[in-house]
Order: sequence, then structure tokens, then C-alpha cells
Amino acid sequence: GSSFQAAILPHLHNRAAMRVLSNIMIAASASLQLTYQRLLDEITALAKTNGDDVAIQLGWVSENETFSVASGRVVEGQTHRAATTDDTYLYGSGTKPVTAVAVMRLVDAGAVKLNDTLAEHVDPLLRRDNGTTMVGLFGSALAKATVGQVLRMAGGTPDFEDSGADPFDRQVFEHGDQEWPVYSFIRYAATQPPLCNPGQCTGYSSAAYELLGLVVAAHQPNLTTYTDLNLTAAALPDPARMPSLQFLGQHGPLSQALTAPGWAVNPLWGSGVVV
Repeated sequence: GSSFQAAILPHLHNRAAMRVLSNIMIAASASLQLTYQRLLDEITALAKTNGDDVAIQLGWVSENETFSVASGRVVEGQTHRAATTDDTYLYGSGTKPVTAVAVMRLVDAGAVKLNDTLAEHVDPLLRRDNGTTMVGLFGSALAKATVGQVLRMAGGTPDFEDSGADPFDRQVFEHGDQEWPVYSFIRYAATQPPLCNPGQCTGYSSAAYELLGLVVAAHQPNLTTYTDLNLTAAALPDPARMPSLQFLGQHGPLSQALTAPGWAVNPLWGSGVVV
């Protein structure tokens, strides 16, 4: 889908990219596992011709079969080795659908309306924790973006990523062992130009979904810091029904549930589990 294209296609020549995408259509053949393995191998090989050494892992679950495939190389210490299906990766943007569900549950409960401005829900937290507002950060135009527009990436919210060329993005990757508060990403994104006025374009923005995380936090009573956001109270999807969401550690606040820094801190995962 769009996430695949955004992550992979910039690394590939147009003709090669079209060939790779066309191979996806062949994935309905008798051996899905073999087909997807060949597909991932082709993607990583094509990326490498452009100087990008990447690793990709894909998991498939259906009524008929379950499998995982991997391709490319990963860094382990000072060396590179072949990626395996036992490797684990940062979830990154995989949390966006979960954030969207949490916001939509607030909509279902009547606490938030899709036509509400994002500002009316997040300004109290921004003012309390940072002494600023959406207008102060992003200007009056973007402060009019609605919750619905931001959910569908149409709020014009700038981002903190720029294909690795962004100095802040590079600093985060080079110092991943440090804690990076959510406000540091939002504040840096606010230094970038808007993608457009709200509703006039669609543009991918991780910062937009961090702001939506503040919407969820704003509706949790007695919240003193963002990392106290309790995932159980936020009514996120149940990991018992969706095992791939177990990394969320639904049994407590963010500070006890997510990875910090780079290692699982939830004892349910055991020790030293990199996610």
C-alpha cells in the first residue's frame, strides 16, 4: 500500500519500481511464501544498486497459511549479516493506525468531533507543558486544521523527516539510545514550512499523528505528563485479539509500555527484547 511505496519506491528507478510492484500481483500464485521471498530479494537487490543497504521482513497470516520472509542485511555491532525472520525492528509508523483507532473511539464516545479543530483539544497540554499553542507553533492557518483532516493527513502539518537529509532526523537515528520526548519532534516540525493550508492537499506527516496522540492524552483525566498516558484507559485495540499489538504493553502508562531507549521495558516481554 502507500506505506510500502513511501518506504521503498524512492530507492528504486521508476522502471525497476514498476517491475517490483507488478510482481506483487503475481503473489496469488500457488506458493505465496516463495513468491514474496523472491519479491523481497528483488527489492533489496535493486535498493543496493542505488547504494542503499536495506533489510525487509514480511509476515503473512491467512486462513490457509502463516509465514514470515526476510531479505537484506542488518547491522549487528560492527558487522553486517543477513536479515532473518527472527530479527525485530522498531515499529515506527505501525503505531499510527492504533492512534487513529484511539482518536475514533473518542469520537464514538462524543468527546471529540471530527470537525473540531485540533487546537481546541491539544492547546491545553501545549500551553501547560510548553507554554505555547498550535498558533504559536504552526501559525494561524494550520491551527484551523480539524481532527478529521489531521487523521487523514490533510491538515498540512509539516514533518521532521526528509529522507535522511534532515539534521534533526539524523540526530535521532545517531543517538537512538537517548530519550526523545514527543514535544521535541513537534517543536522541530514546527520550524518547517507547512505542506499546504488545511484541506488543500494530502501530505504524510508523523508529527501530525504525534499531535493526535496529544488529543488522546488530553482526554485522560489527571494526566500530569504525556508519558503517564495510560494505554488501557485510552481503550486501544486489545492485544489479546491482535497479537501484533502486544508491544504496546496495554497494562500501564507509556513510560512503562514502550521502548526506552530501544529496549523493551515491559517485564512481560522478558529482558533484552529489542522492538
